[in-house]
Amino acid sequence: MPQKRYALDFIGFSNEDGDGCMAIFVDFPDVKGVGDTFAEAEEDAYEALERYFKNGGEKMTKFEKGVEAYNRKAYPEAYALFSEAAAGGNSDAMVNVALMLMKGIGATRDIEQAKAWFERAADAGHTHAMMSLAHICEKGLDGRVDPDKAHFYYRMAADHGVADAQLKTGMLFREKGDIPHAMHYLIEAAHNNNAQAQEIITYVSNAGVDGERNSAFRGQSEEEQREQIEAMIEKEIRPVLAADSGGIELVNYIAGETPKVWLHYLGACSGCHLGATSTADMLLQHFETLIDKNVILYLM
Repeated sequence: MPQKRYALDFIGFSNEDGDGCMAIFVDFPDVKGVGDTFAEAEEDAYEALERYFKNGGEKMTKFEKGVEAYNRKAYPEAYALFSEAAAGGNSDAMVNVALMLMKGIGATRDIEQAKAWFERAADAGHTHAMMSLAHICEKGLDGRVDPDKAHFYYRMAADHGVADAQLKTGMLFREKGDIPHAMHYLIEAAHNNNAQAQEIITYVSNAGVDGERNSAFRGQSEEEQREQIEAMIEKEIRPVLAADSGGIELVNYIAGETPKVWLHYLGACSGCHLGATSTADMLLQHFETLIDKNVILYLM
């Protein structure tokens, strides 16, 4: 019987024979089951679905047939069906073919062929394939450790919104000393609720607090605003941090209704989360004075 993985709609009914229940598959609306209870209707529906599949199920795709075969542990059959679906452009099937080749399930283990299918799926936008390729290249699962290619695929997945890839990409850029790119991806990961990124990036803001806007600052061009920020950092903030052998640099400034300021700690402050937290309020106060309360700081 097909594994109970397909969604069902349940309805109750009454007729001359009495009350009853009906279960109808969402993906196969012509397939349904009936019974005195919803549990009996579900059981009857899955028996009907099994008959539907055995009869060729016109609405069942090659990929769905592959899933059904895999669930039955008919791995060579599943591999063949996934291969057909993959050849037709189904990226989920491409990933399944690659995974079966990686593990030698239903086919002879072949890492190079697996990589080729992962690459096709990645080109089609499949993030699982991107992460798999990054892992293969990073760990040398094909016999060749390739950190640059691993970084390429992590960044591809990061640009498709994968939080773990955003973290990994940010960390790799930080190791290379590319702070603007590092902060970009770490901020994205932090906003995507990646706990490790949230530990690295300190976020402070009073954005949204009611109060007067600094019309003089906001009336300037973005370049003029940035110059004013740089001057304030040089005059008010760097001397305070220098007392503890630390420093700070402006990495990025994004103007707008809620300006965003990216700052990078240097020297003794660099990498010290306690230091970042203890100085965050001081920094925010300076920026509130220069701009207004509607500002966001990102600190690394």
